[in-house]
Amino acid sequence: MAALDDAPVRELFSFRFLEATEIYDQLTDAAAWRVLSDAGALPEAEGTDPETLPAALHFPERTRPALRFCYAKLADSRYFTRDGDVFRPTTDRPGSVEALAEELSVKIPEAAVGAEIILELVAGAPSFFRGERTGEEILFAPNRLPLWFRYFSNENILYRINNTLGAEALSRALPARAADVLEIGGGCGSAAEAALKQIGSGIARYRFTELVPTFARRGERAARAAAFPDTVIEAAKLDMNRPWAEQGVAPGTFDAVYSVNCFHVAPDLGAVLVQAREALRPGGALVISECIRPTHGGRPIYVEFIFDFLESFTNVATDPVKRPNHGFLSPTAWRASLEAAGFEQVAFVPDVDAVAERYPNFFVGVAIARRPPHARTE
Repeated sequence: MAALDDAPVRELFSFRFLEATEIYDQLTDAAAWRVLSDAGALPEAEGTDPETLPAALHFPERTRPALRFCYAKLADSRYFTRDGDVFRPTTDRPGSVEALAEELSVKIPEAAVGAEIILELVAGAPSFFRGERTGEEILFAPNRLPLWFRYFSNENILYRINNTLGAEALSRALPARAADVLEIGGGCGSAAEAALKQIGSGIARYRFTELVPTFARRGERAARAAAFPDTVIEAAKLDMNRPWAEQGVAPGTFDAVYSVNCFHVAPDLGAVLVQAREALRPGGALVISECIRPTHGGRPIYVEFIFDFLESFTNVATDPVKRPNHGFLSPTAWRASLEAAGFEQVAFVPDVDAVAERYPNFFVGVAIARRPPHARTE
């Protein structure tokens, strides 16, 4: 908390939220151990290279990112030792998945949905490693959708921070007059809800977009319910991976493009950022609220545990500088990607790297970048 010298931002990070993240981190360790154990993939005493496991244990190739994460996370938490590519178990063991899930649910009920999703994944992981089901089939089957409605919600303390921090950053990025805002990947509407409630009359027009119809309907309702009476709410289907102009987003018509936890799944991030730039008026702002990994240290982020089982999360184009890994990027990588796409004045709220020097488990931030005031065309 002392590292957050921006008072309005600091107020968003309650000690209750921090306690929830600490328990959830321990739960992730326990779940990583369990899924490896159930799959027969724990390291041998003489050492195991996880890259050899898919072939040795006849796992599908798509299991590789999840295996890498589990090994790296347990090594970071000192349940494994690492010597180059070889991992060995220590004598320590993480706690019980069930006990930690119950602890999180009892101590912080508004984080219980995170524990429920972990339990679902642990139960389904053996079929994932056997090649019987994909991560998407385990986690996003139709009967699981109510779980995700609760997860991508401002009632979920583990997820709400991306929305409240994003709303704060968006409010700072908008012009003094009432602004036109385009949201990409609005999901169930929790980001729109937080932004519209906070900014109120500062938004003249809010265009909510989402690709998945089930999410889009809920998101549109949330946006309309949260909007200031004079704010015009528009809703549309939009695939960020296709040209936006062909989907009704006229170039140069928005003061801000806003997205929460969406851009990191773009197969071609550079192309999406160019589309965002073209949608903005000269001098307009792109505001991206995400989990952001600190530049130094390369530590695994516990939030990625669930999503590393999803090919939609892991199957993206990478670049040594602009996108060195799938999933969540560092401030350095975001800056390189944004500048390559023609943005300038790149800044982060808060300074993730500075905070992480004092609190290494800090993974929340917003990237803000401006379209130059002069025109640029491809």
